[in-house]
Amino acid sequence: MRTSTFRTIGIAVAAMALALTTACGGDDDKTTSGSSKGAGSTSAGPSAKDVLTAAVKDLNSSTYGYAMKIPEGTFTGSIDPTGKQQVKVDGVAAGGVKYTIEGIALGADYYFKTSIPTTGINAKKWYKLDRSKIKKDAIIGLIEAKDPTVSQGLVGRVGTATQSGPTTITGTYDLTGGGDLGIDDAAVLQALGDKAKAAPFTATLDGQHLVSLKITVPAYGTVAEQALTVDYTGHGQPVTVAAPKAADVMAAPAAVYGLLNG
Repeated sequence: MRTSTFRTIGIAVAAMALALTTACGGDDDKTTSGSSKGAGSTSAGPSAKDVLTAAVKDLNSSTYGYAMKIPEGTFTGSIDPTGKQQVKVDGVAAGGVKYTIEGIALGADYYFKTSIPTTGINAKKWYKLDRSKIKKDAIIGLIEAKDPTVSQGLVGRVGTATQSGPTTITGTYDLTGGGDLGIDDAAVLQALGDKAKAAPFTATLDGQHLVSLKITVPAYGTVAEQALTVDYTGHGQPVTVAAPKAADVMAAPAAVYGLLNG
């Protein structure tokens, strides 16, 4: 199964897989999209979908940390709406090759680090970027994304929703929109059939905040069911995002821009 090529999520996994395969001489490209469904409701008070909508909207208004886990890798980071954010991607490419991508954004200052095997790039160094030299959004989008887990598209992909308790909402989710929390592979979608549009999900809340999301990809053929998860932490708490130590930073050379624009 392939959920995207890292950009949360939408563009997050999409960009990374694309960059890695390009650096290794391959090619991969996917996009993300959402689809709109109706939602079930509780018998009294706000509907479950309304509660989830409010919890998701809150993510754009305050600081938080996140960890998204999908079969292709793990994405972790911190977001401060004032313009401070950081991200780290630990991924596994075709053939089981592991790689990392890290990024820091402090206002107009961008820093990049990666273990993707590329001539002219030192995996131990941070590179300060000139944003004007980056023409493609794939990898840079991971660093500057204001909604790295594509949370604002989540509710539009919810079908039914039921609030089974003060902190739990369950229901169905449409995987066919692709992206990191979906499926792009046409063969997998065909194998799943109608189940692809009604994958089970569980959202856990803490007061007004969304603290975790689990989407279960049903089993198909010989492939066992898989989980796509996002955990949110530190809502409203100070986010510590700092520039790397000066001794570890270099001005980005042409090889870095070649990778970012690849």
